[in-house]
Amino acid sequence: MNEKIAMGFHTCVDYELVWDTHVVEEQIRAFDIHADELRMDMEIDSERAVWVASLAHLKEGIGGEMVPDTAEACEQFAGHFKYAVTLGGTPTRAAIILDRLGYDTVLQTSCYNEHVKRLMPARVRVLSGVGAARDEIYPHVVLQCRGGVRICANDIDFITPRENRLMVSRDIDSLHMPILPDTFGKMIVDAEVFLLGCFSEVIDQDALEDCMEKTKALLSYLPNDACVVLEDGCYVKKGFRYHVHDQLSSVVHVLSMNEDELQQYIGKRIDICDPAAVKDAVEYVHKNSGMKTILVHSAAWVLAYGEMAQSMHRALEGGMLTSATRFRCGDDLTLEEWEKTKQIPDKPDSVVFCDRISRMWDGQVSCIPCKDMEFVEDPTVVGLGDSFAGGLLPGLLKENRK
Repeated sequence: MNEKIAMGFHTCVDYELVWDTHVVEEQIRAFDIHADELRMDMEIDSERAVWVASLAHLKEGIGGEMVPDTAEACEQFAGHFKYAVTLGGTPTRAAIILDRLGYDTVLQTSCYNEHVKRLMPARVRVLSGVGAARDEIYPHVVLQCRGGVRICANDIDFITPRENRLMVSRDIDSLHMPILPDTFGKMIVDAEVFLLGCFSEVIDQDALEDCMEKTKALLSYLPNDACVVLEDGCYVKKGFRYHVHDQLSSVVHVLSMNEDELQQYIGKRIDICDPAAVKDAVEYVHKNSGMKTILVHSAAWVLAYGEMAQSMHRALEGGMLTSATRFRCGDDLTLEEWEKTKQIPDKPDSVVFCDRISRMWDGQVSCIPCKDMEFVEDPTVVGLGDSFAGGLLPGLLKENRK
């Protein structure tokens, strides 16, 4: 009771696929997929379309989310691989991470089934958004791939430019995102920080409007000095993203996004190690989203710009260390391993970047370099953003906003 960290609403069952290049190349041949078909922006109306879009993302080194027309396409795609069953959704995975770091949290879920009951830590106080009787499972299929992997079949021949993850799901609960403003609101009256997951899987306009009204009603239960963080996403319906920002800008203090989401927002690819390009991109998001503070977490650095930036150094460091520990240890993340990550040297190029962009912005930004993780032979790339969000939150408790 009286938890200081609260979060909602996304919860899902993840099928974390074990990468197998042979399976990928086998399915390229089985579906007769060719290089000139590869597109990221397309209707996902079959399992074949899942493969085509996935290959396009892998070729470009861009993460993404897809909602096929049927749940069967997700199951069929996953069925070619071995996989582990875990819990996902940014607020949920963040709550699990915080449990491992020793923090109590309160969470409203968007589903409640046998896997949620089995895998949710006891330290997380849970309110089911769908009631105890609803136990359907709509898997979120997560494909993760290392950088430097060659994929060669038919006339397709490329090497993945970086580690990457793709998510494929048609989750009825996520599509409608249940929110219980009055019931959950009474559980968050002592919270000092609230993590709000994005609404990227909502594809119906009326459902989205309902989410916006209920979210604003819920957040009104928070203390006046609580900090609300909205973790952004690559929306299936891109226009919905801007609508969410517009609707919630008055109640959200920090809009957090990764490097792919930043570039999707500005509509072009940039060199994330170019301080001038990053500065222009972040200022564009800050101006057009209406959000008070913009936070961007990348593979090279983490930065905050805006109203709260100067008080967020500890939070940024906590998010970066937690994400790096997840990258290195996967589900074996512990407080002891988190402490070990502190001793890993920073990326030299990232140190230079942070120094340069801080001088360009004349100190109006908090920017920290990421750790040099080149030594990690078998990295985990799924859940890094969720882990970052979890590690970020303790630094936003009132005593740590300095």
